[in-house]
Amino acid sequence: MVNSPWKFCSALSRKLWTQKMSLWCFISAVVFSAGIAFGQTERPNIIVIYTDDMNMEDLGAFGGEVLTPNIDALVAEGAKLVNYYAAAPVCTPSRYGLLTGRYASRSLALQVDYPATGPAFLRWNTHILPGDQTVAHILKAQGYVTGMVGKYHNIDNEAMQEYCDELDGESNPDVMRCIQKNYIMLQDHIKRITGFEYAESLYANNLHALGLPKALRFHNMEWVTQGALNFLEQHRSEPYFLYVATTIPHGPPPVASMKADPRITPMGYLENPPDVQPERESVFQRVSAAGLPEEAAVYTWLDDAVGAIRDKLKETGLAENTLIILASDHSGAFGGRGKMTLYEGGIHTPALMWWPGKIPANSVVDGLAANVDIVPTIFDAAGISPPEYYVVDGVSLLPMATGQQEQVREDLFLEITYTRGILSGSWKYVAIRFPDYIENQITPENTEAFNQEGLAATEDVIHGTMRSRYNAHELYPGYFDRDQLYNLATDKREQRNLASDPQYADTLKSLQNKLSEYLAKFPHRFGEFKE
Repeated sequence: MVNSPWKFCSALSRKLWTQKMSLWCFISAVVFSAGIAFGQTERPNIIVIYTDDMNMEDLGAFGGEVLTPNIDALVAEGAKLVNYYAAAPVCTPSRYGLLTGRYASRSLALQVDYPATGPAFLRWNTHILPGDQTVAHILKAQGYVTGMVGKYHNIDNEAMQEYCDELDGESNPDVMRCIQKNYIMLQDHIKRITGFEYAESLYANNLHALGLPKALRFHNMEWVTQGALNFLEQHRSEPYFLYVATTIPHGPPPVASMKADPRITPMGYLENPPDVQPERESVFQRVSAAGLPEEAAVYTWLDDAVGAIRDKLKETGLAENTLIILASDHSGAFGGRGKMTLYEGGIHTPALMWWPGKIPANSVVDGLAANVDIVPTIFDAAGISPPEYYVVDGVSLLPMATGQQEQVREDLFLEITYTRGILSGSWKYVAIRFPDYIENQITPENTEAFNQEGLAATEDVIHGTMRSRYNAHELYPGYFDRDQLYNLATDKREQRNLASDPQYADTLKSLQNKLSEYLAKFPHRFGEFKE
């Protein structure tokens, strides 16, 4: 007996899915949730701002030499999370975890694409499918209005879209028709699959992957801000959840976008540029006056967007009853840090929580926190208990943010490519386990034959292989080691792998056991940890 339509939906594979079945599941979920009366007076509004490729030093409140007064004010008036991590440090699985509260290993996409007899490969492939119910579904069923603006990146858009860059000239009417068709496809997909009723100012993916002519591959922060402000203006009298996913500071270098035509968007040229935050030229002027390099302008551009959102909350009189959570999907690639790895340079990101009257000002949260904790935090703030069929891996961060508890979790599961890991206290354990066809090629003499993505570790970047993406092997000496153990208290840069040191054998074994406990919950085998 299926207890909910979503359990039935989640049992279906992507290959068997039809539009009719998708519609049936959507209608069934609404019917399943009907008949519940909700009061709307005290429930908080919730805004999650998810930036792209942000490092600790990209915000002034976290020690960066940048101009970010609006975000710094949120930190000063709320909670600064100094041990916040992206459990899966690349765009798609990080966003899966953010929107579901579940580790990416649970995604239906991985269950369709990889047999359970081997490890699942995590990169840009954990798309949200019908049955992958999100926080927006639950909140909508509980009377919240749900909206999203910005970068989605949980869809295989490249397999679905037309390639408008193959047409002749960006002024060609066929180009405009093409990109508008792609945009409507994305908008419809998000509304049907994710639970967001409002979906505007959208990017399906990174700019280079949108099939746009090169002349249109520019960020437009004001356009994303405009979509957010329109949503806030439309919903003054009902509780809402707004997801603001920026495309910056991710590449291409945003300064070029700030100097481009501000009417450019992935849906074509706007009639007029958005007038919702300070002009771009003023950003450069303020940054220059502060003695900062031009490249720092992107962080002020982002900060102006956050300021505009906060001003709208004040204008609508809802600032006192709104929870804002700001975090990054993972750390950035620029400057060489270890993006798309489980090292600190890939997973450790800035985060803050702001809720006037609920979260004390100038709070510093030292406890371990992660992106999968945001959904249960939202449920906690809204006073919602998710249905039994809704799996949540994270824990609410509110007890830490409000000063009631110092810790809400003892450890954190980490995952990307063919690596899995555990972070516990000052210790981190990382394991690399490949599928059998790769394992069978590895010998004691060629232990560095494959990088962590399972790609031939050569220098031949021209033909699509590389020693390691983002040159992580140059930053971390243990990059190719199958088992890695680091003491972050004494080795923050993870330069000394202690896995083979007998002195730490007990610590190693303890973390390996913990990894086995986590992996037992997930569908796929991972070496000896889950046979």
